[in-house]
Amino acid sequence: STPPEPSRPATAPTPLTSPTPPEPFPDVTPTRSAEPAAAWLVRLFAEALRIPEEDLDHDVTFAELGVESVLLAELVTRIEARTGRPLDPAALLDHPTLQRLDAHLTVAGATAEPDDPAPATARPTGTASAAGGRIAVIGMACRFPGAPDLDAYWRLLRRGGFAVTEVPAGRWDTGRLYRPERVAGHSISKWGGFVDGIEDFDPEFFGMTEAEARDLDPAIRLTMETTAACLRDAGYTDEELRGGDVGVFMGARMSGYRRRIGLEGSATGLGGDQNFIAARVAHQYDLRGPALVVDSACSSALVSVQTAVRSLLAGESGLALAGGVEVLLDEEPYLEFSVARALSPRGRCATFDRDADGFVPGEGCGVLLLKPLEQAVRDGDRVHAVIDAVAVGNDGRTMGLTTPNPVAQAEVVRRALAACGAKAPDVGLIEAHGTGTLIGDPIELRALTEVFREQTDRTGFCAIGSVKSNLGHLLSAAGIAGLIKALLAVEHAEIPPTLFCATPNPRFDFAASPFEPATRLRAWTGPRLAGISAFGLGGTNAHAIVSEAPAIRPVRAPLPAPEFHRRRLWHERP
Repeated sequence: STPPEPSRPATAPTPLTSPTPPEPFPDVTPTRSAEPAAAWLVRLFAEALRIPEEDLDHDVTFAELGVESVLLAELVTRIEARTGRPLDPAALLDHPTLQRLDAHLTVAGATAEPDDPAPATARPTGTASAAGGRIAVIGMACRFPGAPDLDAYWRLLRRGGFAVTEVPAGRWDTGRLYRPERVAGHSISKWGGFVDGIEDFDPEFFGMTEAEARDLDPAIRLTMETTAACLRDAGYTDEELRGGDVGVFMGARMSGYRRRIGLEGSATGLGGDQNFIAARVAHQYDLRGPALVVDSACSSALVSVQTAVRSLLAGESGLALAGGVEVLLDEEPYLEFSVARALSPRGRCATFDRDADGFVPGEGCGVLLLKPLEQAVRDGDRVHAVIDAVAVGNDGRTMGLTTPNPVAQAEVVRRALAACGAKAPDVGLIEAHGTGTLIGDPIELRALTEVFREQTDRTGFCAIGSVKSNLGHLLSAAGIAGLIKALLAVEHAEIPPTLFCATPNPRFDFAASPFEPATRLRAWTGPRLAGISAFGLGGTNAHAIVSEAPAIRPVRAPLPAPEFHRRRLWHERP
């Protein structure tokens, strides 16, 4: 069965010079004090860490004690239960010893804002878009859960559609591996966002044999089909691109399909490995620019867009295809995310809601065709919207490999705004990473607020949401799903609703912040500027700034969408 759907809502460029580097981290080594931490706090940590109370050093950092993201969430929940007040999860990052956390809770109170964090040492790469460096989006295509094409995607977003279903038969055995409670070796979720007809393909359209197509990883097949649709949307024929300096940049991981086949007897030979997601596209159209696959986990697709933008600005590519793809064929990600307590047992991603309990995995593919804006205007291209800047950075060393860093997240947003000269008060929409987790959502909101508060004290002027509430978390393709949503919102001057946010998370004070959850469809009046975030598990963060296209009269028109005559070409699970 499908989790209940919500009620429908109403209605060669000059690079920027790098800013002055920040001061290095101050010495934060705590001084030893005779005053011990509160007994209840010591007892709480001892129970969570399964360490005798007498063995807990009050001046040792939580990271040294073995606290990581899963345990961090448990500790926040326990502290809230003890104090009866919400606690910003970042407090444990800003006050990372028992003594310092106890002082913070005692002096400031559990609901107070944490002290200003130390400045970040990492400097994310900001792709400049000043001095003629803005990038035109001249083609778009996608195949997402509940949305086989771009028009269907926009319709789904506008109406507040919910595309999550139970795991289809043939992916993995939910009867054997799903449990509604947490059991080792089982998944806490049996839901996801799935693409219809992923087993079907049209080999003749791409000049392939049936045997080759059957052995081809569905991630490659999805990418090839979506690329063909993207080129038609931009109005380009295959012949026009042939032999050109066109780059291909895809965020992806492999689906595990090759494990069903084995190397012996495979018609694709070595052509099914991860790098061939981009290489197959370059080969199909005889493209001579770079062909790269990016894997930074959940930020892969948005990082691939940044890589494409840099290639265009450097003159390495004249056109660039950029996007991401994800396919969920087996239980492996479900089991891994269940261990990490990242999945929602209810089968929905309630981003920013009080009852958010994790995300739902999803799959899909999105591709953009990019060109420098000045060249696109000269060439008479139709421009959907404009990418003004993209910045990428990393969390660096945190409490644990998967623990987010609000300082690094804030810095990547700050760098993206600075790279294009945009001002936070002009941003009308944030498409958040928004995984609906206890730790991740408040930290992301805090980082955004920190950046916006440097420029404005206005409240509630910027809508915020996440397409994960509609489709699930598309993992490697998450960034392109969010980016295309924002591009469509900018193009159509409407902000689609985010779902399942009836009661905003009390760990973040929305009323005092620049942000308001976008829970209904609304007209977008005035200048249209949006920010899009994608944060990878492991720390690679990306943020893009996009805006409306200039008023131009295009010469080039879209071509008819490709007609695929698909049929089932598929290896079943053994």
